[in-house]
Formats: sequence, structure tokens, C-alpha cells
Amino acid sequence: MDVIFELKNEPEWANEINDDIKASFPEYFATNPLIGSEAWWESIDEDVINGKITHVGNFIEDGEVVDIVSILPLDEDFNGDSAYSVGQPEFSVLREDFWLNDIVKPEALVQIKSVTVCPTGELDEYSVYIETQVGVS
Repeated sequence: MDVIFELKNEPEWANEINDDIKASFPEYFATNPLIGSEAWWESIDEDVINGKITHVGNFIEDGEVVDIVSILPLDEDFNGDSAYSVGQPEFSVLREDFWLNDIVKPEALVQIKSVTVCPTGELDEYSVYIETQVGVS
């Protein structure tokens, strides 16, 4: 799998996120390390989504043409054959930045690692979704 995005290699990516959380939820950092710090990287539990790219390119959404990458999740917990499997819908991301890589094409497999930071302690409108790594094969 070729890594097309690695957040650890992006300089100063967390500064704005940390500033926003400090301004609105300063108590968050009493028990959590600064986002992007070595301590933060060591403490996070990344979510992993494995999927297959089903579409790359233009798509009409609400009467506008948008350039997207559509991904069908392939994780067994969601899409397995058991009676308890829950079909997870295909999702799309805007085709910009690292998604413009030539390796991103239909039928390619993708792995997205991410973490969600919850400054209030709960998943809500203040939560921040952060992609940490994306690989494609």
C-alpha cells in the first residue's frame, strides 16, 4: 500500500486546532496533551477504514458539478455476511490535495486512519475529525 498522506509529515498542522480548543474549552488540555505533540501521537487510538474506490471524478450534487472520490467501506464489522452486519453506505470526499494522486482510481483499495477529538468529552458539533494517514493500493 502506498501512503499518499501522512499527517505527521505536515508542519504546524495542529496550531489552529489547538488555538480554537484553548479559546473555547481550555479545560480540555488539563487532561489531554496538545494535539499533534509527541504525547498526543502516543496516546491516540486511530480508527481505520478499509475500502474500495468506486468513482473518481465529476459528480452532480445539488445541481453543481463537484470532483469527488467515492469509497465503499469493506470492513467486516459493517459489511460482513453475518446477521448482525450493518451495511455502511458509500461515502465521498472532495478530490483535492493528496486525493489528486494518480494512484487514486476506481477499484483501488484504500485505508484511511483517523481520530476524532472531542473537546467537550462527547461526540458533538465541537468534535474535530482528523485524517492521520491515507494509503492506496
